[in-house]
Amino acid sequence: MNSDYNLKKISSFQNNLYYFIGLSFLFLNKTRHSLAGYRTPRTFPVTQTQRAIEYDINVVDNWMSYLRNYTDGKVSIEGKNILELGPGADLGAGLITLQRGAEKYNAIDVNNLIRSVPEGFYNGLFSRIASVSEGNKANIEYLRNQLTLTQSGKNDRLNYICDKDFDLTVLDGENIDLVFSQAAFEHFDNMDKSLSQLSRIVRDGAVLIAVVDLSTHTRWLREIDPLNIYRFNDPVYNLMRFKGTPNRMRPSAYKRILEDNGWGNVKIIPIRKLQGEYLPSVNGSLNGQFRDLSNSMDYLSILLCADKIPSK
Repeated sequence: MNSDYNLKKISSFQNNLYYFIGLSFLFLNKTRHSLAGYRTPRTFPVTQTQRAIEYDINVVDNWMSYLRNYTDGKVSIEGKNILELGPGADLGAGLITLQRGAEKYNAIDVNNLIRSVPEGFYNGLFSRIASVSEGNKANIEYLRNQLTLTQSGKNDRLNYICDKDFDLTVLDGENIDLVFSQAAFEHFDNMDKSLSQLSRIVRDGAVLIAVVDLSTHTRWLREIDPLNIYRFNDPVYNLMRFKGTPNRMRPSAYKRILEDNGWGNVKIIPIRKLQGEYLPSVNGSLNGQFRDLSNSMDYLSILLCADKIPSK
């Protein structure tokens, strides 16, 4: 699972340069999002149909693999009530989980990007599902019907909710079995609140599988200076914040908050990890709170796994 990301040492001049480049991007991103809202949860648009379909299939494949490994094969998505936190660009992952046997797919997000998904994306996804196996053709009508209901605001088994406050208690009574999230945790403004609410709406023994992107999100800059967002002190970074700005939480903080809210057997597994001389050469230029070894600054993305401890 671990993918090493090797970067060379950078100079003092580059450290200073990247600081100001990063600051400029923070300002531009805040301005852009203030004017146009949040529009780009991924590095490519959903109009790139085949790429978007492959992305969704890969996401669900990974969820199932992570779930199987974490539970030693004892838990699958079949017959389960699923919740995805922050589905982002489309409902592809939800349709795929239903096709693979989930009883119900719930999703909640702050920004309603689903309404602008072109119908061609879903037609392409259904064609892809049908092409895999003759047996899937009978399932397509069911999936199309569920999508139509959701698009018309009559959610059934494909239960999509947009809530500007990201209030998870709207799902009270759903008794969620499995919680998935793909590169969304890092955008939560109040992780304590979100996990406290999450603990209220899941069943005892529910399993959480979350992929968290810990690196700089600016597309060009993340390849040469993936720790750029950690260079800035809190006053500067907070000045440039907008809803959805990376929260800069590190792995140990996620673990602590999960445990504080009744989750156990918390596993933190690196997916993308720094190698080479980049980290030692940049560490002294990071904001002081991120220089300690306990922050695992070599982790650029992680898999979080946990299960809900039964209430007493």
